[in-house]
Amino acid sequence: MLFLSLAKGFGSGIVLSYLAPLPMMMIGLWAGAAATLVAAVVGAAAVAGTVGGVSALLFLVATALPALVVANRSLLWRENQDGSIEWYPPGEVLAWLTAIGLALLLCGAALMADHPDGVRGFVAEMIGKALDLIAAELPPDRRADAVTWWTPLFPAMTVVSWLLMAVANACGAQALLVRMGKNHRPKPAYRELMLPNWPAAALAVTGLLGVAAGGDVGFVAANLAVVLLVPFVFLGLAGIHRFAATKPQSRLILGLVYGLLILAFGWAAIIVALIGLVRFWRLRFRRPSSGGGMEG
Repeated sequence: MLFLSLAKGFGSGIVLSYLAPLPMMMIGLWAGAAATLVAAVVGAAAVAGTVGGVSALLFLVATALPALVVANRSLLWRENQDGSIEWYPPGEVLAWLTAIGLALLLCGAALMADHPDGVRGFVAEMIGKALDLIAAELPPDRRADAVTWWTPLFPAMTVVSWLLMAVANACGAQALLVRMGKNHRPKPAYRELMLPNWPAAALAVTGLLGVAAGGDVGFVAANLAVVLLVPFVFLGLAGIHRFAATKPQSRLILGLVYGLLILAFGWAAIIVALIGLVRFWRLRFRRPSSGGGMEG
């Protein structure tokens, strides 16, 4: 129903659709990946019967896929030699979601590659058609400016939006289950977030290709690099939370940080990502060998 609120054109549909993964992730973190798969199939069938098969595919990608990944990874655990339980690290779950986002972007680019003007031309044409539908009264010169402004990073912005939605709903689902006493996994200590090495290596490669390569390769690589910054934004936020916890004005510090992210997301997110990259470089020399589930 949350997903269909957007498909049916309700006024609050955009906001409600962002919450669509929440109940499915709660099911997954409570009852496991098999129950999530059942919910995904039933949900997709309901969407297909209401608004058609294309929307059902979008439901599976936007809502069910991240829920399945979170349910499958987050409930993994192992017992240490001292008898303590070590849960799958949240940084690894974030890395899995990032990898899925990268794969979706690459799949989309492959489908667009046959366009006469390449992937960039396809994206520009798609944005132009969208403006014709939602802003038909826009003057031609301003329409051209809008297409020029949105085209370079539009694929990345789409995937980043999906990734942020997945992370926010996963954290929200876990928090609600803890409050209800239905959680299997303890609440993670997000301030201790750590990332695997591969996102940093992939960021370096795609960043270099985005600057040095031209055509579709450079365009796609630049968008991949932007998506790869997202895990480091979260790593930077974890570091800021850790720092703020040692200060008496912690709420004021966090309020200013999140206020800047809301008001000037682009530039603020880049700064936080840089903090995350510095923190990653420091943590990689002192991370525990086990990876740690970091439950608090």
